[in-house]
Amino acid sequence: MVPGFGRDAARGLACGIVAVLASSPFSTALANDLRIETGAVERTAGSAGLRVSAKVAWKNAWRNARNYDAVWLFVKVRPSPNAPWRHVRLAATREGGPLACAPSGDHVGAFCRAAAATHRGDLAGDVVLELDTTSWPANVLTAPTLEARVFGIEMVYVPDGPFSIGDRDTASVSHAAFYRSTATGGHGGPFRVTSEAAIRVAPEDGALYYQARSPQYEGDRGGPVPAEFPKGTRAFYIMKYETLQGQYADFLNTIGHYAASFRAPLGGLDYATERGSIRIVDAAYAAAKPNRPANQMSWDDGTAFADWAGLRPMTELEFTKAARGPADPVPSDYPWGTSSKAGLSRRVGADDDLAQSGAADESRLADSTRETLGASYWWVMDLAGSVWERAVTIGHPRGRAFRGTTATARSATTASPRMTTGHSATTKPAATATAAADTTNVRGSGRATGRCGS
Repeated sequence: MVPGFGRDAARGLACGIVAVLASSPFSTALANDLRIETGAVERTAGSAGLRVSAKVAWKNAWRNARNYDAVWLFVKVRPSPNAPWRHVRLAATREGGPLACAPSGDHVGAFCRAAAATHRGDLAGDVVLELDTTSWPANVLTAPTLEARVFGIEMVYVPDGPFSIGDRDTASVSHAAFYRSTATGGHGGPFRVTSEAAIRVAPEDGALYYQARSPQYEGDRGGPVPAEFPKGTRAFYIMKYETLQGQYADFLNTIGHYAASFRAPLGGLDYATERGSIRIVDAAYAAAKPNRPANQMSWDDGTAFADWAGLRPMTELEFTKAARGPADPVPSDYPWGTSSKAGLSRRVGADDDLAQSGAADESRLADSTRETLGASYWWVMDLAGSVWERAVTIGHPRGRAFRGTTATARSATTASPRMTTGHSATTKPAATATAAADTTNVRGSGRATGRCGS
């Protein structure tokens, strides 16, 4: 679990991704009820510009006065069938009807959400993505067989504002939970994060602190947490769901055979028996259970996936903000805001497939049904009860050195890790009590925060 949040709260980068070939007839890919149909690459008349169109649709979308869900779109191209795929920056977007879309600040991708001030229900529309070709080599720009694939990940927008980390229950101290320190280093209640300023970590009055028997798993109690470390008080996006096995197979199929041989989880002796379903079929990676959360992912696997998607890992503070919202917590709280899971009807079964019962239908999602559906304050799904989710920790020097930057911010051809979006990232799994290596997943955040697990 992530220190300072509560039991069963650990999660990682979850990147819901959909990929579709965009050169001839339309094709469709599905993940988390997100469908993308990618059209052919078109050359803009009278210029060297290129664009690709896409039909985007997803179920149970919403936009209200508090926040909204969105789809993160990004594009890969290659000049010929045997050439490597390249990430493409977007120059602009054009859309119509019910969608409002805009490129991210670094143009690595674009966010699409409901255009109306309030919306609830399925959402679909046409989007035109204008490709930034300024850094393309000539062989790619002029290739007569240029292909494009549009990928998408469902996200949730988390607004700016303060939040609390830690637990009111003093028993949480023995589980490495964060707290506001008293003058003697004791538990003084939850710690309020109010800005992106540096956070003092010490057994001193008003500082952030926690107890740790095993620094490797529970944190080194070092500090301060630098001002540059993403804390979650600024607005960010986070993946709505965990990374799925079908999405991870798409990733493997577009990074090249050599790179995929390092990132594929097939080498583990227990992979198949531990709920892994990705196989090699007809010289390509395929998931027999594409909608099952991706497990047996290492930290490097998760950050590589996030990088490919133009995202970054979430930090453990962003995880707490995404789960809890601005309110002070009840003792021993789950992400749905209560200390009980008796009413939970959306669960992951022994085979890691989602099992729903009763009213556990996302079309019924509301603040009053959060416990039934296991939804967070912001309506982020499955933040507890599935695979472990990894996040960037403040309990290790390498974690505290994280600045929320992404590879895409430095390179026009490489997407950055994301487990959150708003633009942030992580470099080391969060300090946790324990984490089963075969059930880890990573979820992105930042510009887009990624979620992946193990």
